[in-house]
Amino acid sequence: MPKFYLNVINTVDASDKEAFDLASLEEAKIQAIAGARDLISDNIRAGLPVYESYRIEITDDNGVFLHTVRFGDIIDLRP
Repeated sequence: MPKFYLNVINTVDASDKEAFDLASLEEAKIQAIAGARDLISDNIRAGLPVYESYRIEITDDNGVFLHTVRFGDIIDLRP
């Protein structure tokens, strides 16, 4: 099963030290979106800002960049 790393890029860049064993890149994207939503809600509960530039970068077992999940793309903010 392929390994994927979900690296959080925000005020403190955090490379994933443990890989996720997932069947596909699509599953890694779903995992990254869920993780981003958790981080967003943690920030909101703590009264901290969430910037559109925050993101999770998905890489493979060799460190090759595969996809970016931007926090600003998964929040539906309306006026």
